[in-house]
Amino acid sequence: MGTERTLTETLADYWSAARYEDLPPETVRLAKRFLLDTLAAGIAGAHSEVVDAALAAAQVAVEATSGSATVWGRTETLPAPMAAMVNGTAAHALELDDFGGCGHSGAVVTPALCALAGRLAFSGKEAITALVAGYDLAARTLEGAGGYRPVNDLGWHSTGICGSFGAAAASAKLMKLDAERFADALGVAGTFTGGIWAFLADGAMTKRFHPGKASENGLSAALLAQAGMTGPRKVLEAEWGGFYSTYAREKATPEATLAGLGKEFRIARSGMKPYACCRGLHACQDTLFELMPELGVSSAQIAGMVVHGNDQYRLQFDRMEVTNMLEAQFSIQYALAVGAVSGRGTLDQFSPLRTNEPEVRRLMGATQVLADRVVKPGEYPPLELVLSDGRRVERHMKFAKGAPERPLSDEELHVKISSLLVPALGAARAKELADCVAGLESVKDFRELVRLLVPEARAQRAA
Repeated sequence: MGTERTLTETLADYWSAARYEDLPPETVRLAKRFLLDTLAAGIAGAHSEVVDAALAAAQVAVEATSGSATVWGRTETLPAPMAAMVNGTAAHALELDDFGGCGHSGAVVTPALCALAGRLAFSGKEAITALVAGYDLAARTLEGAGGYRPVNDLGWHSTGICGSFGAAAASAKLMKLDAERFADALGVAGTFTGGIWAFLADGAMTKRFHPGKASENGLSAALLAQAGMTGPRKVLEAEWGGFYSTYAREKATPEATLAGLGKEFRIARSGMKPYACCRGLHACQDTLFELMPELGVSSAQIAGMVVHGNDQYRLQFDRMEVTNMLEAQFSIQYALAVGAVSGRGTLDQFSPLRTNEPEVRRLMGATQVLADRVVKPGEYPPLELVLSDGRRVERHMKFAKGAPERPLSDEELHVKISSLLVPALGAARAKELADCVAGLESVKDFRELVRLLVPEARAQRAA
């Protein structure tokens, strides 16, 4: 055997030795913003139907309702891997978690980090470093596979197949695994990955579950590595049976895996959602919200809307029949219709459904999705408004709000976080949690933050 380090070993070499002091201030700032964003999304989704199902299954699997790890927004506790699964599902349950990275990095990395707080004592600085490591590995794995669009075009849900690496990295970092055991954790994680887009055909719950399962897989992989299980060191680049050759044959760009390692932290390539639906709809929503006041028109003056996309965009988002929230969150017709009527893309526009309202139905029927443009990976189609007075106005939004190139302001993030946390935790505890995250580098024990993830009244009843 040669002495050249594999991709997995090189990644493990760097991140097993990385320190909080190695992180640029901007990376630390982003880590805290994404942590709070993910926690808010997960707490808001904690009592959704899909989380009830995931929690019930987890409790049956362990034949108990107790454990060391907190279930966000609820009184139950679970063993760490099961808590990572349930909380990862909750973070993605309402389609409000972050995007970019492996697809939805926060929903796989943050639950693993929080789940380990019941087993390990670690500081806020250590948590931030582990979070950045998880985001980095999750994103680098997807970039090495060719990127989001090529992977998802093949039918793989990138969060499900790449997220396990991020959760394993965050877990291995917190567990202080050395470079060899860290590499084992990544190798073990890479042997159990999965997630396909079949859910889109009927709006099945499995889409919400993919991040949770990836988080569980990654955390379990780190525990297995710590216990002595070895993982394949060429899990990424093996010619037969490797991650890239299996999931992205002829699409992979393995050299991208290590590009800028230790200098460019991939958390900077993630973004935050202002709207409660798939990110692929946001650019057209932004365009609509910009054009309507600019043109001085109401929904009644919109005769039609035309999305100039491509075949893949039509396959993913051209959806006239909407029967549940997930279908609404993947329907450009629905998102534009309720947006035109309300001026918002917030959660209340997707649940409960507004499909019975005549104006919403009219606008949905007046919205076309064409495959008449070249839409490059990472870009979104333009929207054309057709007005009742005969005017036609087309605009292309290159970067939708929340993208790294157009981030949410501190005030916009505060409004989003408050809207999700206050109903679930109460105003006082929501503020306490936000303040704790803001000063996380000064927190000596991360459990100070975890205790705030349960509403105070419920925490007292459970004590």
